[in-house]
Amino acid sequence: MLYQIGRICHEVFKTPVFIVQTYSGKRGGNRFHYPYDFPAISIKKMLEMVTPDDVFFCNPVHSGHAFGLRLPCQKVMFLQGVNTFTALDKHFDHYVSNSTFVQQHTRKYYHVDSNVIHPFIHTELFNKGIPWKKRSNRILLLTYKKETLYEFKQLMQRYLAKYPLGSLSFKRVQNLSQEQLSTIMGRHKYYLTLTPVEGFGLPPLEAMSSGCVVFGFDGYGGRDYFTRNNSRVAEYHDYTPAIKFLYDIDRYPDAVSHLSENAMDTAKLFSFSRFKREWTRFLEKHIFR
Repeated sequence: MLYQIGRICHEVFKTPVFIVQTYSGKRGGNRFHYPYDFPAISIKKMLEMVTPDDVFFCNPVHSGHAFGLRLPCQKVMFLQGVNTFTALDKHFDHYVSNSTFVQQHTRKYYHVDSNVIHPFIHTELFNKGIPWKKRSNRILLLTYKKETLYEFKQLMQRYLAKYPLGSLSFKRVQNLSQEQLSTIMGRHKYYLTLTPVEGFGLPPLEAMSSGCVVFGFDGYGGRDYFTRNNSRVAEYHDYTPAIKFLYDIDRYPDAVSHLSENAMDTAKLFSFSRFKREWTRFLEKHIFR
């Protein structure tokens, strides 16, 4: 999302943009598409170049660099999570949270106020699903995070202890491009999400956009888009609703197709055009005045 904020600065305010490389390796791997090849510079080079007229964006994972104290320019932090840093850098000029959960957590524990601007999903990509009844009944599970596998094991142990004759089937995937992920999501009826904590949580919303019915844990940040009318989620470590839902869809896999339609309607609200509009408004008010 930081790249996309830079993209908005470039497109709307015609500013030059530099990517500050705080790690080695290719940016974003092959999962995301970047329309502009902004030049990458090191932290050392940035410190040599920066002037009071510049603006610096980062997320809280970089709090350990103490950029708030070291940089003479305007500084904006996009708070994309709550558990990727040991202590928040409290010396930035502006803070923007990616969810109400992050906003409330940051206010409670760091006494830092922030606006909320939600991330976006590629709604034009994640809307190519086949008709509901032609989709696979296998339950889709994204396993690029280790804690998801641990929670899945716990969930299935509890489910099978209660319903030992269940005939559920799962498809576990990871390391996919967005194009590949959108294709797979559009072929499945159900998406199981078990991440304990997310600042916002993009994959569940991408699944909703693809027409999947999402169930499992809300990830806290997902509360800004999950409702009773578009999903079946509960707070972290509450396995009971997921167990009941697994039992229900094992018997009647098409009974909640209406949730798929509602989920797609919800996901349409989180487009790039909305993200660009809200960030442009924020930047006009606080940065490019």
